[in-house]
Amino acid sequence: MVAACRIDVGLLLSLSYLAQSFSTMKYLRETLQDFGPKKSLFTWTNNTLLSEGPSAQTKLRAANIAVNNALDVEYYKAFALNPKKAIQWLVDQIHFEAVGHGYYIAYGQLIGLLQAAVDPDWTTLPGGEVWDERHKAAREAQVEGFYHNSPVRVPPIGLHAIYEGQARFAQLQFLNGGQGRTLTFDQLDSAGCLQGVYVEAWDWFLKLSGARRPGRFDDPLVSLFLLVLDLAINPTQGFPLDIGDFEAFIGDVDVGTRFVRLCRVVEAAPELKTLIKKHSRDEYVELGGMLAEAAGYDDPMDALATIVSWRESLPGVVKLMEEHRTFEFDPINQPVRVFFSHFIAFATDKLARPEFFCWPGMWKTGENASKEAMEVWLRHLSLFTDRPDKPGVYPRKWPDRDEKAVKAMFDRFYGTMALFDLTRQWILKDGPFVCNYEWLMENYSQERVEKWADETFMQVYKVKLSDFELCVPASV
Repeated sequence: MVAACRIDVGLLLSLSYLAQSFSTMKYLRETLQDFGPKKSLFTWTNNTLLSEGPSAQTKLRAANIAVNNALDVEYYKAFALNPKKAIQWLVDQIHFEAVGHGYYIAYGQLIGLLQAAVDPDWTTLPGGEVWDERHKAAREAQVEGFYHNSPVRVPPIGLHAIYEGQARFAQLQFLNGGQGRTLTFDQLDSAGCLQGVYVEAWDWFLKLSGARRPGRFDDPLVSLFLLVLDLAINPTQGFPLDIGDFEAFIGDVDVGTRFVRLCRVVEAAPELKTLIKKHSRDEYVELGGMLAEAAGYDDPMDALATIVSWRESLPGVVKLMEEHRTFEFDPINQPVRVFFSHFIAFATDKLARPEFFCWPGMWKTGENASKEAMEVWLRHLSLFTDRPDKPGVYPRKWPDRDEKAVKAMFDRFYGTMALFDLTRQWILKDGPFVCNYEWLMENYSQERVEKWADETFMQVYKVKLSDFELCVPASV
């Protein structure tokens, strides 16, 4: 295993799941009070509009906001992860507004979660009413990507393939360094290491940059590819930096689009293909800055420095990082606090050692391997893990942290994950609630899990899962 290399998009993607609940709880409670428990809300609101017509929009306001907020997150994730696959489905969805609208909602919900957790007076984080006004202006001005039925520019590759390509090539760079001999691409082909989604980003990199596949895996072109991926998956506009040009927002934050633009920079400057020799911090800073500037993006180091500055300038972050040190997290918004604290810790180490997070395989093997590199890697292992001898998910043991505090954080964290899952089902999924959490625990008992899930849901919404009226889509 090598260290994870994702920062901003990883936080956005992770918290978008939570945002589907946090951004809708107020409206869900209003709907429960006015109409009782209906599942799914998506089907119930559609049925009501079909039977009562547009006049029903007023009474459905709260339910529609909950449904639309949840759908916008679904649409954002579908396009970001696999745009070519998602696009036909998206344009067929009556609730789909536009790609830019989806990104605006996803980023707005992210900022809302973080603002509530660490910046309640909104002194530091971007967003707020200014974004709302700029988004409205872009829609009214018919800016491409921000109005209904707008043309959609679809990059050839999305976040899923880019993540998988990054993970596979980082792993192979690690294996190459530990072999004592240089691997060739022909050998990796024969071993089945370069197939399907794992090589999709590499193939597009070669095509868009005009490069030819090298013979040896230790070629500088492989390291340039990993640098391009690192820059692509770490957009800066919207978060942590403010949006500079709202009309350019899609191209600034969509990972597939960023990847294409960065590859085109390599095509225009072929000398970049041979410059990475030492995998050093200086090389990352210089070449990363050159690539970003030529593609029209912010310098990646500026974004990291902004995040790290919050550790001293934003009191909410100071408190949060003390919780991270002890794992004794405030129970209010606990999952957000857990994710965000680890994000800030990751950014802190990446500002100091960006080369390690871009080329981890080069810094864990051979002459570059060191105690410091191992310590950085260990600090950013996954929070929880599985075990080969039994099912379930388990908290890791962390040095200098009390095991009871870690276990308490783990229990509360996964309790809220069930709540988020059930809330999403309520809004979007027809049929009975499905309480399938076998992946989470050993000695699994469906009866016990259903009771636990019901009690978790009841604490927040004051209604049992069995109380819901199950709605069937009306025939048109």
